Amino acid sequence: MISSIGFIHTASMHVATFEQLVGEIQPNCTVEHVVMPTLLEQARQEGLTSAISQQLTQIIKQLQANGVERIVCTCSTLGGLAETLDPTVIRVDRAMAEQAIATGSRIAVVAALTSTLEPTYALLNAIAQHQAKTIEIRDYCCLDAWKSFLANDQASYLQQIAIVLETIDQVDVIVLAQASMAGAIQLCQQNIPILSSPRIAIEALFKPKQAA
Repeated sequence: MISSIGFIHTASMHVATFEQLVGEIQPNCTVEHVVMPTLLEQARQEGLTSAISQQLTQIIKQLQANGVERIVCTCSTLGGLAETLDPTVIRVDRAMAEQAIATGSRIAVVAALTSTLEPTYALLNAIAQHQAKTIEIRDYCCLDAWKSFLANDQASYLQQIAIVLETIDQVDVIVLAQASMAGAIQLCQQNIPILSSPRIAIEALFKPKQAA
């Protein structure tokens, strides 16, 4: 069983969210957080550069030096890159993507940042290909909502996402591409299953391994 976990965040709001989830699901696990909002802005402006890889590698090594056994990158834009840097790292949306593909082939992806779409598409397609499944992805962007997020207006941010969620139909499952979107689920009326990454990721991380 994992006894220590580290998180790499690009928004400070995630600290409380994941602290609470780990405390609920595995209360004896110690938690360490690193918050680096500049990494996301840098990735949005310049792409996933070698400089970002170097910064992520330094953070990973520091967490490992502090005794962390597993590391979760909670930024969907950076998560795919972070996973390639060290086998102890997992992207927060991986378990959610696996659950989405298990739910159905028609998948809606909701994002407030365009930089999140490409890595989310790539993850879903890679999992589908590995499982020899054919999927259809439709994206729904709520770019104005991100302005509210940057202004620390969480209520407006989530409400704008909820409005977009209510417009979605003719899909089997809805994926919230960013961990910060989770609270929008309670604000909308939608019969289609909506998946958000925080709880799914932590539950999957601590789920007992099945015997071969």
